[in-house]
Amino acid sequence: MANTYEFLLRRKADLEVRMIEAQRRAQEPFEGELKAISVALSALERAGLAAPGEPASFAAPARRGRKPRAARDMILMVLGREEAAMTAPEIVRQLERRWNRALPLAAVLLELQGLEADHRVRHDGAGWTALDAEEAA
Repeated sequence: MANTYEFLLRRKADLEVRMIEAQRRAQEPFEGELKAISVALSALERAGLAAPGEPASFAAPARRGRKPRAARDMILMVLGREEAAMTAPEIVRQLERRWNRALPLAAVLLELQGLEADHRVRHDGAGWTALDAEEAA
């Protein structure tokens, strides 16, 4: 039984690494274009050519229905639901499973670090845990 358990643990770790690598490879083609667009937008803003209050004519119409949840709120809900500490890849899987939102691991880690700075979560060797109102104070 221990051999099966160890095999499954190794397999789980291997799949987590492969998923992260696949996600990184999928994002690579878009990162260069995104960086170029960000540089161009910041150059336009610095030159004073951007119209900050004017909506773009090509913008999508306003969505109807529920307001989408912020990643920060979803992460807090996932952590609050679990009693044990969770690793960042496990949080990413829970977000995708529960809300069908494929957030990059780097984005989740940045949100977790921001939440840790706000004293809403804690990181230890086992992973990330949500803090109660009493613990955060």
